[in-house]
This record gives sequence, structure tokens and C-alpha cells, in this order.
Amino acid sequence: MKNLYIIILILIVIFCSGFDDPIINIAVSYQPNVEKLETLFKSVLPENKGIIYTKVPRGLIISIDEKYFFNDGEARIKESSLCILDIIIANLRSLNNYCVVESHTENNNFENSDYNEDWEISVSRSANIVEYMMKYGKLPREQLFALGFGEFMPFRDNVSVVSDLDKRIDFVILEYEAKR
Repeated sequence: MKNLYIIILILIVIFCSGFDDPIINIAVSYQPNVEKLETLFKSVLPENKGIIYTKVPRGLIISIDEKYFFNDGEARIKESSLCILDIIIANLRSLNNYCVVESHTENNNFENSDYNEDWEISVSRSANIVEYMMKYGKLPREQLFALGFGEFMPFRDNVSVVSDLDKRIDFVILEYEAKR
């Protein structure tokens, strides 16, 4: 029994002697700027059935139903949605934040389409939005990123039970510097 106590004591000394470094807190810190971003965007683009806001550690996500931007099976931006894009552009112009445009889509009808897969059309849709934001919105290329996820990142299973928004465009306003 005495040997057991000695072994435990030796193990404690060995373990404790290797930890001279201070303990580092790796918890995600609260970012008050995300609150300001949400207030700014909600003042000109109110939350409704097709628009929701989500605060995440990387920044603010503005999720907008893709039906506002695109017809089924198409990647061409609807003219009726340009006012929404112009509102987002105007706010981004007043900020230094980077913006990732993420397209999420599923179950498209590709019968009369130039595309064969949801991920393929998703990439084109986000690229078209970013191109519009650069060309007509005069936002710098370095401020924008385009990503297409297709059906591979559904909303319903990740964040909320809002299954209508599995077909969405996310504008992710980043709270940190991004580089290409």
C-alpha cells in the first residue's frame, strides 16, 4: 500500500512539473460588433419569413431565401432582387468587413437547365452575386468571396427547424480579416 502512495506521488510530481505554461482560455469571445452589424442591416432589410439573421463566432449571417434571387434551375439573378443586393452593397461599402456569399440549394429541376447538379448551380449562383457586387456595386474584389455548397449544408439539421431555408443565399459578414 505504501508503494502505491509513492507511485501516485511520483506520477503527480511528474505530471505537474511539465505544466509551467499558464493555462490559456480558448473559449470564443463575444463580439459586440456583430450586434452593431445586425442592427445596421435589420434597419434596412427587416427580418421576415424569407430573411433571417444568425450571429455566429465568425460574424453575422444574413440568410435570404433563394427564390428572391433565382428561378428554379437557373443561375441568372432576377432583376427584381437587385434592390436587395443594392441594400447589402450599400451597407458593405460603409464597412471594412469581408463578405462571403454562400449559395445553398437542393432539388432543382434541371430539365431545361445548363446545369446537372445542385452543387454546380450553387457555385455559379454565388459567383454571379459576387460578380454583380463587384461590377455594379463597385466593391473591391478582396472584400468578397463566393462559395457554393449545393445540398451539402442543409439549414434544417444545423441551426434551426426552418426547413424552408435549405434553399438560401447566405451573406456572411466576417468579423475578422480574411486573405485569399
